[in-house]
Amino acid sequence: MIIFVCLVASLIAGLLLTAGVVVRMRPAIDERAPVDERAAALLAAGLLPLAECPRGRDACLRCLQVDRCVIHRLLELGLTPGTQVRVVQDAGGPMLLAVRGSRVALGRDLAERMWVELPELEAIDLSSS
Repeated sequence: MIIFVCLVASLIAGLLLTAGVVVRMRPAIDERAPVDERAAALLAAGLLPLAECPRGRDACLRCLQVDRCVIHRLLELGLTPGTQVRVVQDAGGPMLLAVRGSRVALGRDLAERMWVELPELEAIDLSSS
């Protein structure tokens, strides 16, 4: 019986998609608000998502907004808060990072939830030359 219900549900979903009907579930406002407030606070603190970090610039990893199991995997890869990272390649999909002498590929969705701080560029004094 359960298999029949699953088959009917997938058939209906397939028919809706082929007909061009898109059904989208909206999260409740209360579920989304804490994430937006925290993102706003991180932006106000001068941090930006790793996905928006310019290519070739060093950045310091400051905050991870991911699940516990994902944090464990990131720690295994050497991506801990305070670590220097550099975006090596960013073509709009997965990103390639240089971390502790290694290369690590991250999906863009994960990079959106990792917050970095860019160091200030040193001013070049051209008057002394």
